[in-house]
Order: sequence, then structure tokens, then C-alpha cells
Amino acid sequence: MDRVFDYEKFSALVELIAEGWRMNHFMKSLRVADDKLGKKFSNQVARFDKKFSAATETFGLEIVDFTGCEFEAGLPIAPINLADFEAEEKLFVATMLDPTIKISNSAEIVKRGAAVLRRQSK
Repeated sequence: MDRVFDYEKFSALVELIAEGWRMNHFMKSLRVADDKLGKKFSNQVARFDKKFSAATETFGLEIVDFTGCEFEAGLPIAPINLADFEAEEKLFVATMLDPTIKISNSAEIVKRGAAVLRRQSK
């Protein structure tokens, strides 16, 4: 008997992965250097990274981070500040606010990311 693919459950999983990615970035930004609490916190973040990566891989999904990449219209991201620039300006992805999630080993995007763009230096 074939199972019917449950898009609602898959969508919930994709959103959970996106939230995990956001939480991971938030936790990394809160690390405290050189004290006992900071070391414990860093260890917890490392543990989360390991479990998060394993779970994402288990479901055949991949997170794509375009931070630092030159912006092109075909990137699977929604730039939140694109209107701030002229069409001919060279831009790059300064910060990902939301991850792009795709099926591993394919070009199929299941969630477009959101990003902040910046002008490239001349």
C-alpha cells in the first residue's frame, strides 16, 4: 500500500527547520566569551548544531545560506529592501533573515529565504 504524501506535515517540518535555523543564529549571536556560562552555552549550541544537521539530513532537506553571494534575480530569496536600489547597481546578500530550504541533491526549493541586500563596494 502506497502512503499518501502529507503536504501539511511536510510544510510544518519545513517551518520547524526554518525556526531552528533562526534560533541557531540567535544563539550564536548571544555567546559569551571566556566565562563558565559562555562555555556551557557554546557547548549547547554545538550540540544543537549536530542534532539539527542530522535531522535535516534525515528528511532529505538542505539549508542554503546565500550570505555574501552576489545578488541575482534568480536566487530563491525574497530581498526585503530591493526597492532601495537602482536596477543597475551591483548588490550582494548581506544577511539572511530566513533560510532557503531545498530538497537535497536537487534544485527543488521548498521554502524561499528572506534577505537584506547591500551595495557592492566599487
